[in-house]
Amino acid sequence: MVKRLVLGLCGLLLLASPAGAQPFAGSPSPANVAHSFRALVQTADETVLVSWAEPGRYAERRGTSRDRRPFLAERGGVTYVGRAPDFPGAVTRRTFVARPDAFSSLERFVEPVDFVLAQARRGTRTLVATTAGGKAAWRTSYALRANDCAGLRAGRATLWLARSTLLPLRLEERRGGRTTVSRFDLRSVNASLPASDFRTPLLGARPFREDQGFRRTSPAAAGAQLSYAPELPALLPTGFVRSLTGWAPRSARTGAEGSNPAKPELFAAVYRRGFERIDVSQRLAGTGGFPADPFGGECTFQFEEAATVRGVSARYGAGPSTPPHLYWREGRVLYTVSGPFPKADLVAIANSLAPVP
Repeated sequence: MVKRLVLGLCGLLLLASPAGAQPFAGSPSPANVAHSFRALVQTADETVLVSWAEPGRYAERRGTSRDRRPFLAERGGVTYVGRAPDFPGAVTRRTFVARPDAFSSLERFVEPVDFVLAQARRGTRTLVATTAGGKAAWRTSYALRANDCAGLRAGRATLWLARSTLLPLRLEERRGGRTTVSRFDLRSVNASLPASDFRTPLLGARPFREDQGFRRTSPAAAGAQLSYAPELPALLPTGFVRSLTGWAPRSARTGAEGSNPAKPELFAAVYRRGFERIDVSQRLAGTGGFPADPFGGECTFQFEEAATVRGVSARYGAGPSTPPHLYWREGRVLYTVSGPFPKADLVAIANSLAPVP
């Protein structure tokens, strides 16, 4: 069971809205939906200027560099990584759009936010009203498990979120007397970002090249390429709209250390409410289905629970480094649904899946 982690501090405004019988009844929800932002992200290892804009443009610049060209850029289904003294750069085309197949550098900022929002919306986590860097914020704390695989001791993390947008502001992790801090200095929210923010980094003469094979198309066009009828949810939280869809002949390898082999006939859809996202995927099961959790990662911990979707057994998982998610099998098709919501809400989304016309 997902553990109950609650902060109770007298004299401070508390937010705790247990989800009721109706789906998506938990809080918080963003008062100001962030469709784009710039932030200066400072960690112990680096300082980077981050730019993000819907439906999935993302870039990072070195914060101390005079070169305004990004060293990482994601746009239009292509990811570019700039050259370095010992690296010729890389270009990945037709990238996957939905988790668990898709990966973006942005995920390291998203995962702890999704984790605490899902628990808060379930009513098992309390967010405390406070400030961070002069901005109105929610604060919460959660345990960090000891991790022998990664050589990490047990500890505790504290996360601050902007109260209006639910974007991250600060993350502190304490393990064995050592504290690491990540600061997210939001420079702008919902400002128009120029194309130059996402221009191609400088590449070497022979950059590494990869093609993941994902075709961004309408759901109906994707369905015409598949031997099964892809399904989309009829029920979603308020404000979420379909952002990206498409298909690929084969999925990515998923799970910890690629423990799940690539599967044929991937269909994927992404729904967004600004920075928040709900991902839906389907693929043929082939032999053996999902041998392991497709969202699992090396040296990561997650809470896991049994679930039931449309009368069949499913699994729900979530952790500080793993997005809340469901996965299950129906007949010859494997399904996943993920997003910053508790099990009951993701089950409601999954139960509403219906074939694309």
